[in-house]
Amino acid sequence: MNGSIRAVCFDVDGTLIDTVQLILQSLRHAYRFGLGREFSDEELRPLIGMPLDPQMRYFDHLSSAPLNHESMAQEEMAYFEANKHLERIVPEAVEALKAAKHSGRKTALVTSKNRAELATALPRLGVAEQLDAIVGCDDVPRPKPAPDSMQEAMRRLNADPKETILIGDTLYDLRCGREAGARVAAVGWGAGTREELTAFEPEFFFEAPAQLLNWIKELPPIEPNAKKKEDRARAVAASDAR
Repeated sequence: MNGSIRAVCFDVDGTLIDTVQLILQSLRHAYRFGLGREFSDEELRPLIGMPLDPQMRYFDHLSSAPLNHESMAQEEMAYFEANKHLERIVPEAVEALKAAKHSGRKTALVTSKNRAELATALPRLGVAEQLDAIVGCDDVPRPKPAPDSMQEAMRRLNADPKETILIGDTLYDLRCGREAGARVAAVGWGAGTREELTAFEPEFFFEAPAQLLNWIKELPPIEPNAKKKEDRARAVAASDAR
């Protein structure tokens, strides 16, 4: 079954980069600025995985006056950029992406980051040459958890949903992948809790980055043009059956 995986898509925040605490602090700063209120990690955690604009609108119902979402977003991004040193690349997860590409599989990033955010994140990841596609929140009409991002990634990869897997750390990722008809895997080092992620029943759950890397390395390599050969063989078999 694992050998049928021909395309591997990765979320970014919480999967390839450990940004959970930085995102929480940035959101807290933005709402302190815009709403004048302090939020706890537990109150802010549901916002992780959303694109920036809905993050800034999440607590609109708590304000008697309209919030300045644009200014809040600018504050959030400025705080995030000023504290990039708090980010931590997850090396085994990044190596897993590279190993997937090395095995002959197509690879993509499917993220809630926008183009501006991706422009600062990609150089730190160092995976540009291993990617066949990148889909951000501003590439689709509806971002995660809607299936649009994953559907767009599979369109760009020319990938069969049954042979494609999305790896992510939140329910937004899992819902996006599953509603697009793809396979899904959850990781345990990001924003989602083990309980909520496993309750969604992903095909795989990786507790630690090393587990993900080892699983990718154990996937059988895909020969060039193997898919075309298999399709031709099936076509011949179907013709003979007739």
